[in-house]
Amino acid sequence: MKSIIFILLISSLLFLGCMSGYVPVKQGNVEISGDFAIIRSDATMLAVKIDLWTGEPQFLPDYFTTINVRVQNRTRENIRIEPSHFAVLDEHGLQSDTVSLEMVLDVVLSHHSLIPDRFAIAVETQRENQNRINNIRRNIMSRSFAFGELLPGATKEGVLFFPKIDNKNQEFVFIYNTNEILFKKTK
Repeated sequence: MKSIIFILLISSLLFLGCMSGYVPVKQGNVEISGDFAIIRSDATMLAVKIDLWTGEPQFLPDYFTTINVRVQNRTRENIRIEPSHFAVLDEHGLQSDTVSLEMVLDVVLSHHSLIPDRFAIAVETQRENQNRINNIRRNIMSRSFAFGELLPGATKEGVLFFPKIDNKNQEFVFIYNTNEILFKKTK
């Protein structure tokens, strides 16, 4: 039994390693550190990487592209961060804006796997399903980027949700205000 689990684990890791993804490209004022693309200015430090969503809900990447963003305020004044400050341009110049947390939750929580036939399942199964829904809601809310005021010297980090980038795209540009980071497809 342990050997079967080990084989499945290794197979899963190999599969994940072979999946195509996007990596940031060093250009202009963009520096690369690990998986992060970093842009520094007098006002902010921006670090961005593709977020490989793990955990519940496992189907979230079927609907959304998730990007991890870290913004540090390097000034002595509050900085306001709004959803409109971020966008993604695909290789054809088609712009996608951030998807609100409410919309992400609406899409995810209406997934067919979370809407069982209430008359055909036991009360215990209904409780398990409600626990799964609560866990999904908690995961998405706790990992999402919190917009609003960023205090002097403070950092905000979280996931931004964008509509799923078509796998045919070989590259896309992530935009924060006037900063642009190019991501190219691997494999």
